[in-house]
Amino acid sequence: MPFLWCGQFDKVKVMYQSLEKCSFQFEHCWHLLNDQPKWIWHATKEDPKRRKTMSPSPTPTRCSGATVDSVFDLEADHVMENEVIEPDRPIGRKAEKGKRKAQGQHAEENFQLRKMKYTLLEESRAQEKEFFRLKVEKMAYDKETEARKLCQEDERLRLEAEKVELAKKESDQRIMMMDVSVMPELQREFFQQLQREVMARRSRFDDLD
Repeated sequence: MPFLWCGQFDKVKVMYQSLEKCSFQFEHCWHLLNDQPKWIWHATKEDPKRRKTMSPSPTPTRCSGATVDSVFDLEADHVMENEVIEPDRPIGRKAEKGKRKAQGQHAEENFQLRKMKYTLLEESRAQEKEFFRLKVEKMAYDKETEARKLCQEDERLRLEAEKVELAKKESDQRIMMMDVSVMPELQREFFQQLQREVMARRSRFDDLD
């Protein structure tokens, strides 16, 4: 009988006698255990799992000492089997769980940041590689363009030189075809001098060839 006042204990004994059809035989035990911390804790703790409802016993109306002892032992065994006290949850378990969760989130964030950094680095390297490739292509194109321009310029100069040379030949040919015998003396001397120059230039070209 856990933690009852004397007046309450008397009422409980009457109720027990009414239900069990015999008097309560363990009053001396109650007096010994009533003030023990374990029984006080059992009396004050509200636990619907361990709450028991006493039902009328279908046993005979007569209660001997042996019968009461047997009932008490069965009740004690029943209480020990069913009243398994589950340990309370440690105080720091929830905080530890939250800490582990926060650490997991932090680790995931660090992983994502490293992944993003690696991706950006790879993109930067790819862009740098593409930049140098385009730069090399541009240098090659500029070099080719410059060479083509030089070739075109050389061709233009060659054509100009041929044109000048052709014009010079035509002029020399006209000079050489003139009949100086019918010209006045001064004019005759001028064109004769030109004809001598043409012949001297032709002689130099023939020597080079």
